[in-house]
Amino acid sequence: MDKKLKEHFLIDKTLPVPLYYQLKTQLLKLIDEGYFKSGDKLPTESELCALLDISRPTIRQAFSELIKEGYIIRKKAKGTFVSQPKVEGYFFQKLSSYNEEMESLGLHPSTKVIGCEVIKAPDVCRQLQTDKVIYLQRVRYADDKEMVYVETYLPFERFSNIQKYDFTKFSLYNIMEKDYNCSIAYVDRIVEAAHADKKVKEYLNMNEDDVILHVYTTAYTKENEAVEVSIASYHGQRNSFTMKLTNTKI
Repeated sequence: MDKKLKEHFLIDKTLPVPLYYQLKTQLLKLIDEGYFKSGDKLPTESELCALLDISRPTIRQAFSELIKEGYIIRKKAKGTFVSQPKVEGYFFQKLSSYNEEMESLGLHPSTKVIGCEVIKAPDVCRQLQTDKVIYLQRVRYADDKEMVYVETYLPFERFSNIQKYDFTKFSLYNIMEKDYNCSIAYVDRIVEAAHADKKVKEYLNMNEDDVILHVYTTAYTKENEAVEVSIASYHGQRNSFTMKLTNTKI
């Protein structure tokens, strides 16, 4: 541990401000100023105990709040690290492709196709009113970091031969619009937090305790025809979503 680190902390036991809060705010300041950067390992609880002469419960409480607020993460058997900054998405406010969303944030999007095949999935088939569906699996990246694993279902009769396209180069929605005369007019979306299963953890390079954000989407044409169902599993440590609510009475 850096012996000069103590110089960056001003823990004053005579102040009425709780010690854990003093530690928390000073850690935040060090993160904001770049002393601790994304991915850096923080000193252990025992190291901070010895360095600052404060109790382990005090340090644990400061760490706990920073973890809840997304500034740091704890990796089992490895330690506590500064989190990667989250990508803030606005796709609950507007309809755009993943590539457009990332590019609008100044990030470089890329895609890895896991698989694309024709299957029978009774629940999805009923929703899309089809006998079989095209099942497309992709991992989407931003600046080479795994952001989201997407499972997409399309009605086979409506989009036959769409499997021939290279989805690492072309946007699915652009293909649907240009080559199949199918424009998305609106979507229904549901979001929920959950623990990721083993498959998703591997695809998104997640830690054991990381949270996943599942976004369920059904896309419709202006004729109210359901043409896509997707389940997007977002890396909870790397994504956040913004929603704007309007008062309709004003």
